[in-house]
Amino acid sequence: VEGLIKGNPKDKNMLQTGIQMFSSYGGAFVKDDERKKIFQDKTKYWALELLKTYPLYEQFDKETDREKKDKKFNAFLKSLSKNDVSPVFWACNAWIMWIIGNLDSTDAFLELPTAKGLIDRIYVLDGNYYYGAPHLFYGVFYGAFPKDFGGDLDKAKSEFDIALKLSGDKLLMTKLFYANFYLKPKNDKAAFEEIINEIIESDIDKYPETRLLNMVSKREAAALKERIDEFFYDF
Repeated sequence: VEGLIKGNPKDKNMLQTGIQMFSSYGGAFVKDDERKKIFQDKTKYWALELLKTYPLYEQFDKETDREKKDKKFNAFLKSLSKNDVSPVFWACNAWIMWIIGNLDSTDAFLELPTAKGLIDRIYVLDGNYYYGAPHLFYGVFYGAFPKDFGGDLDKAKSEFDIALKLSGDKLLMTKLFYANFYLKPKNDKAAFEEIINEIIESDIDKYPETRLLNMVSKREAAALKERIDEFFYDF
């Protein structure tokens, strides 16, 4: 797929396919941190290239004046319709996964408002897309960041509840992120262990369309279970 993208660098569908394939493969089979970073960097690059296939986004990207840049970004967001949800969501997902993987970087924090602006628009256009993934993002956002950066565990719980209802067992990542970004900060060890066991015991062959992603979630859950005592404390 990488070769096909090189031959068709402005093909929106090809870029989206590359993002989905590399994200899934990197999560499922790449264990080395340095190689994972290579995959994350690649999918982020493709994500930005996909967004640049939209003329209004490209205008925003090239603008250097801050005020004009904001106006052009808002114009791009307003131009999006429900037909754009799929490519923009997958581009934004790759970008946000890169940000989460680089939280020790100032650049990552500086890019967060733009990525969140994209998800905000997707949330309005189709919050139920891909098993409630926009709600999942909000749950992660509110749970992962401190209050000074918009974090709020009560809001995280509300968004995770919607995402969990929409995804069920079809997308185990929702349960995994709920455990990581809500139950850990709440110091709820019993609920954390319960949902981690649910993930581990899930039948990933039941939903072929999300099997690879669910395989990743099961592996991550098993790894978290081995370290569970490191995540919680007694008062």
